[in-house]
Amino acid sequence: MRSINMKLSAAIATFFLANALLVNAQVSSDGEPFLLEEITIIGSKADVNTMSGTADFVSQEDLDRFDQIDLRKVLNQVPGVYIREEDGYGLRPNIGIRGAVAERSQKITIMRDEVLITPAPYSAPAAYYVPNVSRISSVEVLKGPAAVAHGPHTVGGAVNMASLTIPSDTAGMLDISAGSDGFYKAQAAYGGMSGNFGYFFDALTYGADGFKSVDGSNQPTGFERTDFGMKLLYQRPDLRADHLVTLLVEGGDEDADETYLGLADADFIADPYRRYAASQLARFQSDHFNALLNYSFSLSESMRSNIKLYWNEFDRSWNKLDGFWAGPTLQKVLEAPQQYQRQYFVLTGQKDSANRDDETLDVTDNDRSYESKGAQWSLNDERFFGQLGVSTTVGLRFHQDQVERNHQPRSYLMVNAGMESDNVARGLKTSNKAETEAFAAYIVSRLSFSAISVDLGVRYEDIDGDVSDFLTGTQTTRSQALTAPSLSGIWILNEQLSFFGGVYEGFSPAGPGSDAEHEESTNYELGARYANDRTSASVAGFYSDYGNLIGRCRVSDSTCEPGSEFNGGEVEVSGVEISASHTMELTAEWQLELAAAYTYTQGEFATTFFSGFPQWGLVKEGDELPYIPESIGNVRASLLASRWRVDGTVDFQSQMREVPGAGSIDKDVHSDGFAVLDLSVSYALTDQLTLQGLLLNATDEVAITSHRPFGARPNRPRSLIGRIRYEF
Repeated sequence: MRSINMKLSAAIATFFLANALLVNAQVSSDGEPFLLEEITIIGSKADVNTMSGTADFVSQEDLDRFDQIDLRKVLNQVPGVYIREEDGYGLRPNIGIRGAVAERSQKITIMRDEVLITPAPYSAPAAYYVPNVSRISSVEVLKGPAAVAHGPHTVGGAVNMASLTIPSDTAGMLDISAGSDGFYKAQAAYGGMSGNFGYFFDALTYGADGFKSVDGSNQPTGFERTDFGMKLLYQRPDLRADHLVTLLVEGGDEDADETYLGLADADFIADPYRRYAASQLARFQSDHFNALLNYSFSLSESMRSNIKLYWNEFDRSWNKLDGFWAGPTLQKVLEAPQQYQRQYFVLTGQKDSANRDDETLDVTDNDRSYESKGAQWSLNDERFFGQLGVSTTVGLRFHQDQVERNHQPRSYLMVNAGMESDNVARGLKTSNKAETEAFAAYIVSRLSFSAISVDLGVRYEDIDGDVSDFLTGTQTTRSQALTAPSLSGIWILNEQLSFFGGVYEGFSPAGPGSDAEHEESTNYELGARYANDRTSASVAGFYSDYGNLIGRCRVSDSTCEPGSEFNGGEVEVSGVEISASHTMELTAEWQLELAAAYTYTQGEFATTFFSGFPQWGLVKEGDELPYIPESIGNVRASLLASRWRVDGTVDFQSQMREVPGAGSIDKDVHSDGFAVLDLSVSYALTDQLTLQGLLLNATDEVAITSHRPFGARPNRPRSLIGRIRYEF
């Protein structure tokens, strides 16, 4: 493996090279300095219309409608995105894009201000941390060729969550909410500009008692989260280089009584919000810290550059039931409780454990420490050669991340519906460290002539990783070099209508030490956009031809080694994405907004094989992929007046397979289809004070969102929330 010092030296050299170029920076053509704002990916809803690939922008207004805390609710507005619910509050979202597996969002690239934010995106890509939705100003989703500049996972797409912005004038806000199941949220922020300096401070705390109840116990089943942020800015628009430096520092922690243990289907039907007695020791604790130094500058009127240095740290401990020390797995017990009555009665607390391994409960503390850091540089140049416009963006990134795993099991006996230690010393299940160093480079050039633009791009990743197993004293290494080209174009027929299409190679690297092939696909898309002052619409068809699909074993998969990877062979995924919005004036004061997003997807295995990956098992050619709903979408209607706002939205999804199969979904393990209605009413008492009432899941829809990993789990029930927001 190349040394970290070499990469850091290269990053520092890049920094000083950029500053050397800065000496030759020029003022604008009219001799006046101009302000260069911090570089973003898309920037606004209007900018989406100029892109040659599919992209979506979720604005601050979209986020504020329902005072969202759940990223799933936010991304439901975006076609082509699949989100599997887990805990009802969105603490650990499972996000997939265009067939890329949603499991812990491990097959998409997630960013904060355009830098990687998941704990270890190369060494352990499962996203156990993403920024709190209440502390972001916008969400950008890139799919198709538009994602080529943002890796390492490009088979589906990328999600960028922008931090809160510094207001141009001194301003602050207080935001307090309270509601059902002990839910609360309090947030405060203050910031502004003073000459060339800017500052912004914010703090957030939210939580709930939870909507489930543990058998034989009054313990809470909710969570508590706290978060803070600080952003500082220094700018010199009066200088010819238009320097802009920002420093973002964030941190926080979480304490949640969260478990993987669900219910047998019959118990779910009787009481979906029940939790078995064997889940009483479940607890998730984490803390995170991240820092980002961002430096933007102009080299000339046509050339600008950006340097980012980042460091992220995330530590977590998840104490949860893993199963029994011997005998059937939890999956088998919950699928057939009559066949495994002794184990089922122990789980539910109806029976005391006998002094035998197949009735002794295994509770393991999955303790992990993550760190990621890196430096990235980009340069954008825009020129005209007669009527031909050429815009080129070049980017480099040096990245290192690691994860240390120490999984300590402890054994317990069920006694009078309580869990008591059997005082038997148990050795570590897992003790290892995975590290990865990666160099990434990309170039995207747009050639524009009249109404037609063509984008040519390529991405390259050079990845070195190793895994040290401290239990066996062994070390495995893995090197990968991946290249992915892209070609896309857009034809702007007139000010309202445009057509776009493209093809690109996508990839998702295998983990360090893995003997599986990397995931790769050839992806195609073709679409059209329409937009005027009142109406916008977009339709896109996509087709992804996978040369290889990767399955990654998790701790909850009892029949494989955590972190091991499996080849799934050739897969085909196709679908259609549709989005539309329309605004109309009802009266001189009232306005109606309508919006909808819909995705239809089909995904099939192209070969027959047997896999040691428990999510697949025996797969036959033509079997549909699990965890990809055929239909998913969102419909919204909003009434707006000068001080009133009334919003209603419906999130819907069809049944979803949880194992590969063909024919009727009802015959196999599956999650339920659902349609969930959310309502909101806001009234601005003054220009500073706003009151809001929310009724989430107004019809109290109950659905099995997943059987994975251990039994059926529900969505969030009907919840009433009141909110007060004061701005000053």
